[in-house]
Amino acid sequence: MNISENKRVVALSAVFLAAFGAAAYVGYSRSGDFDKAQAELADIQSAFDGYNDSRVAPTAENRKALLAAFDQVNKVYKDMQADMEKYAVFCYGDGKAVRPGDFQNEVRNAIARVAALAHNSGAQVEKDIPYRSFQLKAVEQVANDILESGAPALEKVWCAPLPDDDVRDDATFPLDFEVAFTAKRGQIPAILNKIVGDRHFFLTITGLYVVNDTPLPGLDAYTPPGEQQAPATGDELGGGEAPAPSGEATAVARRKTGDPNETARVHLMLQVRFFNPAKAKS
Repeated sequence: MNISENKRVVALSAVFLAAFGAAAYVGYSRSGDFDKAQAELADIQSAFDGYNDSRVAPTAENRKALLAAFDQVNKVYKDMQADMEKYAVFCYGDGKAVRPGDFQNEVRNAIARVAALAHNSGAQVEKDIPYRSFQLKAVEQVANDILESGAPALEKVWCAPLPDDDVRDDATFPLDFEVAFTAKRGQIPAILNKIVGDRHFFLTITGLYVVNDTPLPGLDAYTPPGEQQAPATGDELGGGEAPAPSGEATAVARRKTGDPNETARVHLMLQVRFFNPAKAKS
C-alpha cells in the first residue's frame, strides 16, 4: 500500500465515522444537542480535510495507524454487506418463473387482501377504482389491436397518474397511457388505424415515436456519366423478376430503406376519454 492509498484509507474512515455518527444520533429534537452534534461533524470534516491536504510520512507508526483505519473501514463494509444480504434473501424470491396468468392471480389476490383490510379497519381505498378499471380495459383493447395485427412484440405499457379531483368532476375527461411495441414497417399504419377506429373506446394518439431497427445503408459508389451500369436484379428491386436484358443496360434506382418487412420500435402516447356516469344526463 503506497502513501496515496494510505491517505485515501484514512480519509475514507473519517467519512464513515461522519456518516455513522450522524445516523446514530437520536436527539435532534433538542436544539442544544443538535448544535453539539453539528460541531462534532464539523470537527470530523475538518480532520478529513486535513488528511486530504497533508503528507503522511512513511513511518512504522503511521503504517500501523493506517492499517487500523483500513481494518475499521473493512469491518463497516462487511457489516453493511451483511445487512443488505438480509434484504436480498427476501427480494430475490424463490427464483421461479412467473407466468402471466399467475401474475394476474397475484394481483387479484393482493387487491382482495387490501380491500378486506380496509373494510375491517373502516378505511376507504376504492375511490380511484372505477377510473383505473376503465383505463385498464382501454389498455387491454389497444394491446389486443397491436397483437392481433401481427406485431411480434408488445414490450411496455405505462399508465399516467389520474387527473386531479376537480377534473374528475367533469362530465368527460382524458386518461393517459403509453405503449411500446415492435412491428414491421408495413404493419404500423394498419395498427394505428385499428386503434383510432375503435368503436367502443374514444382513443386519441397524442404522440408517436418510431425508431427503425435496420441501419440505413450507405450511398452507392459514384458512377461517372456515360459508363455502363449492370441492370438491377430482382433482389435489389425488392422482389420479382429481373428485367430482360436489352441491347443497352439501363440504370435503375435501388431502394435503400422503406422495405415493408423492416422492423421498427414504436412508442405510442394515447388518451382514452372517460365519460362520467355521475354526470350523465338523466
